[in-house]
Formats: sequence, C-alpha cells, structure tokens
Amino acid sequence: MFLQSYKITKTMPSIVRNDWMGVWAELSDDVSDVLPYLNALIENAAYIPQQHSLTIRRNEKVMTISPREISIAQATSIEDGRATLDELRDYINEIWDKRETITPLYERREVKELKAGDIAKLLPQTNNCRECGLPSCFAFAMALIKGQKKLKDCPPLNSEEFASKRQALVDMLRKAGLENVAS
Repeated sequence: MFLQSYKITKTMPSIVRNDWMGVWAELSDDVSDVLPYLNALIENAAYIPQQHSLTIRRNEKVMTISPREISIAQATSIEDGRATLDELRDYINEIWDKRETITPLYERREVKELKAGDIAKLLPQTNNCRECGLPSCFAFAMALIKGQKKLKDCPPLNSEEFASKRQALVDMLRKAGLENVAS
C-alpha cells in the first residue's frame, strides 16, 4: 500500500458558509510521486509541479494534495471530511498500483474555468420561466456552479425537446467536477 494512513490535524469553520468546514490531514507517507499520475487522470486538476501540489474540485469540495498533507475545503462535518480522506487514500493507492499503465503528466495544464454564461447558453431559455424558483436562466446557471441547484430543478430542461442540451450540460458539469449538480 502506497499511502498507509492519515491523521486529521486541524478543522476550522468556513468563512464562506456556516454549514461548511475545512479539514486538514497529515499523511503517513510522502505522496509526491503519485501526483503526476493523478494529474494525468483527473480533468480540471490544478497541478503545481514546483510546489508538488494538486488541487481537485469535486462537487462542492476543493481538495489539495501536498506531499505530506491533504486539505479539504467545504466539508460538511468531520465525518464528511474523514469519508473524503478515505476515498482519496483509496484512490491514491489504486492509481499508484496502476501507474505502469498511466502516462504521468508532469506539467501544469490550463484549467478551464466554468462560466455561468457558458451554462446559460445551453439552458432552454424559455423566457426566464422561473420554474426553477430563480428570476432568470443566468441566475440558475450561477446557482448550479455554487452547488445550490441541480439540473433536475429546471423542468423545461428535463423535457425530451432539450435532451441534447441537457446531456451537454451534464458533460460540462462533470468535467468541472460538479457531478452532484449534474443530476
């Protein structure tokens, strides 16, 4: 096993939202060598080779993996942070075991920022129908990015007429690490 364990060393309430917290964990092993492999596989990961760090956005969480530490922003509880750390530990070990079949990526790649305007272009644009509970399609797009709404919250988008736009949005949101809002 490449990464044996971790120990939560610090937690702190979020300054962004009352129901979020930050969780920091010290790693039992230096994971520097696996970072280029993770960078090769995780879309929209922000790898900084000089700092040996990789930042990943998945759903609301932002996780940064450093040689001997993982930090998680936007955990909902210590238990949620621990579950995320367990998933990351298992994923790191899985990727390390498969490293001979992966071409590592040692460079920083450009991370495409997800923009509300790009999302709004794919929404039905039914005269800002407000069926989602928001005043406009652009407001709905912003709420998707923030994790406050899901695609299913837009009734017109769930009709057969907009199936191709819905699929394009699902793909776009998943690439940006927002799997939870793509449903």
